Amino acid sequence: MDVIQFEDKSLAHYSYSVISHGEMAVIDPSRNPQPDYDLAEEHEAKIVAVIETHPHADFVSSHLEIHKTTGAPVYVSKLVGAEYEHKTFDDGDTITIGEITLKALNTPGHSPDSICIVAINEQGKEEAVFTGDTLFIGDCGRPDLRESAGSLT
Repeated sequence: MDVIQFEDKSLAHYSYSVISHGEMAVIDPSRNPQPDYDLAEEHEAKIVAVIETHPHADFVSSHLEIHKTTGAPVYVSKLVGAEYEHKTFDDGDTITIGEITLKALNTPGHSPDSICIVAINEQGKEEAVFTGDTLFIGDCGRPDLRESAGSLT
């Protein structure tokens, strides 16, 4: 399993690509998907999943553009109430990428519909977790940015 981090310094945003045996998942893609396309080409991998850990209040994601370009499904929590084409990805749901598994954990806090994603390697060991903006090194995401937004009841 290869995990590649992309940083957008102007937004203090990180996105990730996870590659295993010719398949790639993109997590919280930034506005410009070209680095993801370039990475997929460099690793001779096919983008097979785009995952949003939560709706981003501070930038526009390229998840729909990547979906339209590659056909990779977009995965989000059912709590998002997304009106675009997507697959739900909630607590305990899994996606297989090559020979690894990505598992969803519902983690309300930064937003009520936040998820984290646990990467489980080929040997079945939990190797990484992608927290979106739920958890930072030495900090946590603000919980007040979307208090009355979305379709939560």
